[in-house]
Order: sequence, then C-alpha cells, then structure tokens
Amino acid sequence: MYQRLLKILIATDDPQLRSLLEAVSPQDKFSHRFVSSSSPDKAQLNNNLIIILDLDKADIEFIEQIRDEYGDQKKLIACSSADSMDKLAKTFQLFDQVWMKPFTGNQVQLSFIKLLKQLKEQEDAILNQKYLDTLIDSLPDLIWFKDARGSHLKVNNSFCRAVNKTKSQIENRGHYYIWDLEPDEYAKGEYICLESEEIVLNKKETCLFDETVKCGDEMRKFKTYKSPIFDHDGEVIGTVGFAHDVTDLQNLIIELNILIESLPFAAMVADKGRMITSVNQKFIDIFLIDRSELIGKNIDSLLDSTKTFSKSKRWMIDRESENTLLFSKNKVLKLHHENLLDIFGILAGHIYLFIDITLEQQQKNRLLIDANTDHLTKLNNRRSLQDFMRKTACHPGMALLLADLDNFKEVNDQFGHDEGDRVLVAFSELLQQIFPEEYLYRLGGDEFAIIIPSVDGPEVPKHYAEQLLAGFETKLADRFNQTQISVSIGIAMDVSHEENFGELFKKADMALYESKRFDRSTYTFWSNLR
Repeated sequence: MYQRLLKILIATDDPQLRSLLEAVSPQDKFSHRFVSSSSPDKAQLNNNLIIILDLDKADIEFIEQIRDEYGDQKKLIACSSADSMDKLAKTFQLFDQVWMKPFTGNQVQLSFIKLLKQLKEQEDAILNQKYLDTLIDSLPDLIWFKDARGSHLKVNNSFCRAVNKTKSQIENRGHYYIWDLEPDEYAKGEYICLESEEIVLNKKETCLFDETVKCGDEMRKFKTYKSPIFDHDGEVIGTVGFAHDVTDLQNLIIELNILIESLPFAAMVADKGRMITSVNQKFIDIFLIDRSELIGKNIDSLLDSTKTFSKSKRWMIDRESENTLLFSKNKVLKLHHENLLDIFGILAGHIYLFIDITLEQQQKNRLLIDANTDHLTKLNNRRSLQDFMRKTACHPGMALLLADLDNFKEVNDQFGHDEGDRVLVAFSELLQQIFPEEYLYRLGGDEFAIIIPSVDGPEVPKHYAEQLLAGFETKLADRFNQTQISVSIGIAMDVSHEENFGELFKKADMALYESKRFDRSTYTFWSNLR
C-alpha cells in the first residue's frame, strides 16, 4: 500500500562503503538513494534519514549537535577504526550502529540489513496503527481499549459521539469522568460497566453483557462484547470492548442478527433443536456455503458421516484438545459455543463463534520447531533426538551412526568461529544429501547423530559410512584445504529385541572413540570391538 524512499547520507571518503551498501537489496516497498559527502551541510542532514559518519573525521561536538537537533528522527551510524576508539567510547550511546574499519562486506551488509528491517518494522507498525484507527472509526458501534486499571487507551469516533467528548479528552481517563457520572449515581443505578470489566479480567475470556449506559440525558441499552488483552507472557494487561446500541430494536431476532453481523469473526445461531436460524456474512465467506443451504438445516448436516470433517472436506475437526478446532489448508478456527437462555433461564438456542487463531497456531508451531532445531545447521537438535528416543521403540535392524569432526577445535582456534560455523553448515548439508533430514541430529559442538530406522544387515550402515567419508573428502576437505579437518564415525546396530537406545548410543560412542583413537577419517563398527 505504501512506497518509501530511504535517503542515506554517507559522510566518509571510503568508496568501498558505498559499493557495499548499494549491493544490498531494499526491503519490500522500500527503495534507496545514497548521497556521499565528506562534509555534509545542513540541507543534507535534513534530507536524509540515515547518516553514516566517519569518526576519524567527525568531531564529538558535531555528533552531539546532530543527535540534539534531530533526536530519534535520524539513524546515526559510526564508522570507527582503531585510531578513533577513544572518540567512539565518548559518543557510543549516540549511535544506532557502529561499523568497524576496515570494512568487511558481509559484516557491514548484515548490519545494514538489520537496520533496514528495523525501519520497515517501524513503518509497518505505523501503517498497522492507521489500519486499526480507520477500521474502528468506520464502524457505527462503540469500540474502546482499556488498561487493567480501567483507563481508556483508545476509542473510536462512535464512542466519542456517544459521550460527547473528543478522543484527547477521553484517553487516559476513567469511567466516571467519561460518562459524566458520580460514584453515588453509579451505585444507585442499574449500571454494571465496571463490574463487567472485572469479570472479563478474572475469567480471561470474551464475555457478552447487557449494559445500561447514560448518554447525555437519556439511558441506552447496549449489547457489549468485552475481551481480555494478553501480553507475551499470557498476563492480562487490559480489555477491548465492542458495544452495539440495541435500545431501539423491537425483538431479539433482529437484535441478534445485527450483533452477529457486526462481529469480527464468523458466527452461527441455532435454535434449541440445533436447527440453524442465522449466520453472518463472515461465516459465508469463510466456509463458502450459500445462506440458503444453511437456514433451517441441522448443524450436523454440515459434517460428514465420521464428524471429523466438514461435508465439503475443506475442514478437519479436532475435538480431542481442550477446545474444538477446525483446520483448513491455510486457516485454524477455534469454536466457541454459548447456550442462549430466555428470561426464565431456559435453553432457547445456541450461538457458535468461529475465532481465527491461525497466527497463534503458527506461532506455537514455530516455537515448537525452534525448540527442536539446531539454530546454526537447521538440523534436529539433541532435545529432538531425546524426544525421538523416548517415543520410538528400538528394534532389530535399527542402526545409529555417530559422526565427529576431527581437529575441529584447531579450526576455531586458528581460523575463527565463523570459519568453524561454515564447516559445520557444510557438513550438515553433506549429511542431508546422503540421509533423510528427519533422522539427522546435531548433538552439540562438532558431534552429529544419524539414525537409520531399518536395515537388512551391517553392510548397509557401513556403505553409508563409506559414502559419508568419500563425500567429506571431495566436498569438505578440498573446500577447507587450509585445515586438517576430517570426520570419524562410530556405528552400532540393534540385533536383539532386548536392545534400547541407551545401549545403542553407548555402543556407537565406543566405536566412535576407537575411530578417533587409532585412525581418524575412518569408521568403526561396534561388533568389531567385541
């Protein structure tokens, strides 16, 4: 929806820096314009968002003036050498990033990319805020956000009209001031607004209330949805409310239809016999069923004979978890069911809300993947292997290979950990070319485990080991020929029903020890040690 030109001032004489930065692709919806000037003037400082200063030339007073005048509006980057470390120590807190000279392309570009991503996130956040403001201000119903203490953080235009106040007058103020009520008047009336907030905060779930509100000189009835807002730790930090004025509605059916059409999620209403009486447009859009095919039909008519899929087969239904979930190719919905009771508390019908939790589910899956994946190599990690060993029975014909990189410590010591990381990544790529990725594990450091779930005899894991040694020689030893890197392998195979993973791992580890002790860059089969 937006296109942003990012203006970047390079205040250094080093021509290499501009070439390195120009090689970095802009973020989505962004473009770059670079300006080079060893002595930038006021106009150049005004016109560029990112200012890259050379600490060998820029004096401290000039740097402080820039930060004092522009504050956080500008992103300042320091280019520092060993000669300017004293100056950097005095001004470090004024810079968003520090790039050390002489420049290395990868490091500078990675730092630049990180900054670009931060700027894009800021721009997206501003745009999302505008989306939210536009959305809630376009709705005729009252919408508000409160913190846990009851102060109003944000309201829409409809809310302002209802209380005859501006947003600036409302924000950060409490209930009594906004609705022009005294505490005594509230206590004597039929008001429950404050009590309903407490209910939502305590229940930590969406609740529906009938609320009476004083608007000017008249009383109004509202159907109000209130939901808790959670932080990253799952703690309630406030509430969001959605109130629909039902004062002038003549009957419950009209009232209910208007309410469900205003909901931000799919909704379905059924009578006490579970015959569908109403669905909102969001339900139609999500489930792709014509309204005429739904009204008057039993809810079970939407399901196949097993009741684990929708009749269209587009949705799978999971009732085994704490909540009923519906899964499609690209969406996850949580079903929330409430009984509708009449004035005597007798069941009159049902309302079903289908809440989109796709992002929440994706985040859970992402966290699960991260917890079981090695950050560097993207292979399964030790925890993943432990889970596999706990859930999977060891059986005859299962083989375990342990691979350890010889002289890896010397690579880190002599050539640095970045080079060591490149060796580990290259070795993991070689493993994936030979073995299925799901059976590969990095145990930590330079040690890897490979599970072969089923083989006919010892020749198969031996063949795999020989293939790994040969691939290492041609693809890694040549690539990292400045090192003495090699690989040693230990193999163990389950030959009886009495074997367990602990014993199998111990045997493979003993075989690996023999490979490293006598003749590195080889493999040892545990049976040969007996």
